[in-house]
Amino acid sequence: MRSPRIRVVLGRPEDTAAAVIIRAGSRPAEDGRVVTVVAPRWQGPSGPQHALPEAYRHAVAAANARGATSMALPAILARGPWPLEEVTRVALTVLKSTPTTVHEVTIAASTPAMLERWAEALFREPPT
Repeated sequence: MRSPRIRVVLGRPEDTAAAVIIRAGSRPAEDGRVVTVVAPRWQGPSGPQHALPEAYRHAVAAANARGATSMALPAILARGPWPLEEVTRVALTVLKSTPTTVHEVTIAASTPAMLERWAEALFREPPT
């Protein structure tokens, strides 16, 4: 199984044409093509390290459960001031290594600075 193509855009996940839209929230929910996954809250470097990857795995599982070939996520699938370098590293690792029906993942960045940071992370990522 191949890794999905990952691209980053400026905007909101809801503004994309993706089959499944993932939102971060405090409780899981579903409304048509929009799925809310529980987003971990930043608790500092000594906080639980499994929470962020688990949120991305839940997002992929939600897309897989629908047989989706595309999905869109917010640039940070977490609550609180999570370090963006860690978010991009964890997100790319999970998105590229988790078996999925998804062929294309769109990361929606809310600011130009966040878009630039994600673009840099994608550029540094070795091809699969």
